[in-house]
Amino acid sequence: MKRITILLFTLFSTIPAFCQTLLEEGDDCFDKGNYDCAIAKYREAMSVSSGKDKNIAEIKFTRANRCSEYSKTAYRALNNKDYSQAIQNYQNVLDGNPKDEYAKAQIERCNTELNRPPLRKATTAELTDIWNNKYGTMQERRQKLLAAGIDPNDAQKRINAGEGKPASKTAATLTTSSQYISFDEIGGRARIDIKTNVDNYNVSLLPDWCRLGSKNNGWFSIFCDANKGSQRSGWFKVTAGGKEVKITVSQEGNYFSSRNFTASNHNSQKHQKTYNGNKSCFNCAKNSEKWGIAVGYIQRSLDDDTMDGIQAGLRFEPLFKYGLGLNIGLNYENYSKTFTDYSYADYGGYSLYTYREHVLNIPLHLEYHFNFSKYFNLFAYGGAALDVATDSDFSDYVFRTSLEYGCGLRIDHVQFTIGRSYLIGENSNYVERISDIRYNKYKNWAVALSYLF
Repeated sequence: MKRITILLFTLFSTIPAFCQTLLEEGDDCFDKGNYDCAIAKYREAMSVSSGKDKNIAEIKFTRANRCSEYSKTAYRALNNKDYSQAIQNYQNVLDGNPKDEYAKAQIERCNTELNRPPLRKATTAELTDIWNNKYGTMQERRQKLLAAGIDPNDAQKRINAGEGKPASKTAATLTTSSQYISFDEIGGRARIDIKTNVDNYNVSLLPDWCRLGSKNNGWFSIFCDANKGSQRSGWFKVTAGGKEVKITVSQEGNYFSSRNFTASNHNSQKHQKTYNGNKSCFNCAKNSEKWGIAVGYIQRSLDDDTMDGIQAGLRFEPLFKYGLGLNIGLNYENYSKTFTDYSYADYGGYSLYTYREHVLNIPLHLEYHFNFSKYFNLFAYGGAALDVATDSDFSDYVFRTSLEYGCGLRIDHVQFTIGRSYLIGENSNYVERISDIRYNKYKNWAVALSYLF
């Protein structure tokens, strides 16, 4: 019985402290203008407290609830552009919570809108000027009309109805070089040629993943962002002098994302793709990462034996059209081999010593890639390499030229290569030798793992 009494006493003694913590947390939310959080904390404090603490929690709960209601009413008034009503309700919020910075900022915004001079309707002459593009096009036009105090929405409606349209002596003509363009998943640029007898034309209703590039009298370009999802399509319009051409645009989906290929999508892929106004490039690179870091294992010949080594370095792999590319780099290689010296065997003993070699490897390879997608390709490489080697004492420097070749694969940013090489020539302080490529193996195996960025 005594233990139960102590436990109950401890429990009831911690309730005021817990209530005080909830009140402090609620006050912190209230000061930041987070009234939903404050209401929740005060409600919880009311449920665990009694007496004076409960009265305090109820008062704060009522205040927070009142500020929340005023804030919501003000938000609705602001959306309806009833700025006076919004100001009144935000001021009620500040009366209950002078620390609410958001309410202060919204009041300033409402005052700015109330003090803005009212927009007027454009005159017939101004509508004609708009038709003649004296106010620019699209977003540029809208900003210039606002600066002139003209309601751009009203002007656009009246222009769409044909009001203020200047008289035309000849009927407008408009043709485009293509009514369908498509992009790979990595995006890109497409050029469309324009022929029209009107002084200006407009490009509008572009999908949100495309944007207008250059725009000239005879052509314009469209840029498409990279697609990380499934296949997508859309359309936009080219208009000139009342004439319009609808152009469909599609883009392939990400290799690893789910795809739904309908019959229309399958047939659309047979259409001609455009890239800078020409047909899409055959087997061109679908990724743009050129720099990389690499580590690997190497086994090279040493007279009638072999020695193991490690390699680490930096590589630069620019890729060109038609699958061609280069592999240039700078690698550090370290080889070691432990030998048994029997020079003193006659005296009943022998010794072990380790031979080490440091090499600076500079490759210059030509590569050919099979670019299946941005995330996967196979390739083969071959070319020359220069090795600058020295022993562990750095007492002798040897220059070796070799022929290197191999193959590899790339998955996203990770690349794996395997190859070998033959020694072409060697030059040092003590000897100069040109070796037969067919019989003089140099690096039996060279395996490397790279990360490109």
